[in-house]
Amino acid sequence: MPKLPNMNELMDCEQYRIWRQRNRVRLIDVAKYCNCSVSNLSQWETGSTNLSDELKRKYTEYIYHFKKGRND
Repeated sequence: MPKLPNMNELMDCEQYRIWRQRNRVRLIDVAKYCNCSVSNLSQWETGSTNLSDELKRKYTEYIYHFKKGRND
């Protein structure tokens, strides 16, 4: 039986997915930045799997740089 993410994890991944969709960021661009597969991020965003702390950090970093680029 697959391990289900806890509720905090589910909230995190949903917020990231919503941010990405609202900003029209493609999952492939985030995956390239994070140096991981699109399917890995997709499964995390839908709550099917967990993401390592390092990949979450990279995803957050991507968002930070994206927002900073828009403010310049």
